[in-house]
Amino acid sequence: MKLFVNDTPVEIISAENSVDETKYEYQFDARQHRLKNIRLKDDVLIRHAHEAYIKDCLDYLDKKKVKKLDSITFLVPDIDKAKTFVKKQFVVIEAAGGVVSQSDKILMIYRLGKWDLPKGKIEKGETPRVGALREVEEECQVKARLLEEVCHTWHTYARNKKKYLKKTYWYAMECLDDSRMKAQAEEGIEEVKWMREAEVHHVLYDSYFSIRYVMREYYHTVGR
Repeated sequence: MKLFVNDTPVEIISAENSVDETKYEYQFDARQHRLKNIRLKDDVLIRHAHEAYIKDCLDYLDKKKVKKLDSITFLVPDIDKAKTFVKKQFVVIEAAGGVVSQSDKILMIYRLGKWDLPKGKIEKGETPRVGALREVEEECQVKARLLEEVCHTWHTYARNKKKYLKKTYWYAMECLDDSRMKAQAEEGIEEVKWMREAEVHHVLYDSYFSIRYVMREYYHTVGR
């Protein structure tokens, strides 16, 4: 399970899985190191993580953006139990969005001071695929054709004293008609723009980790 807490990548994986230890600058054992005593910097791996330890970490990251922390990974003895526990800490909602291509360009939106991808909450009775296509067409005023699923992401946020965990389904799409392309101002979108791959990589340096992750998965999915 990969989620983004205050835009920090957090991954929870089974201890039975093999991990590439060379990816992590710091490694700790949750049985020996309390959270407040570990160094949250670069990429961190924590072994033997129990549910309360994970909760403390999620709460901490939710309250404070740890600028020097690139990612944190927990190895857990029971992955299903850990996933269920995490989900119970939040109100879970679902959303969907798309990576829309036209030739060698990707459709990006500018919202809340960052370049992003079109997405939105799934409406009652909708499937993720239908919701993704609707959100893209509403937010960008383009017609698109749905292709394969790219990935899904989880990210947390708080609103009105409630904690939410949003699962977003991401799909590759092909633009069919952009003759009426326009930003949906009522959703806070200031600009809609086609960008080549190099420009996408450039603007994502100042965007969300979750969107950077989606784009990496997209280029892997489409073989680029």
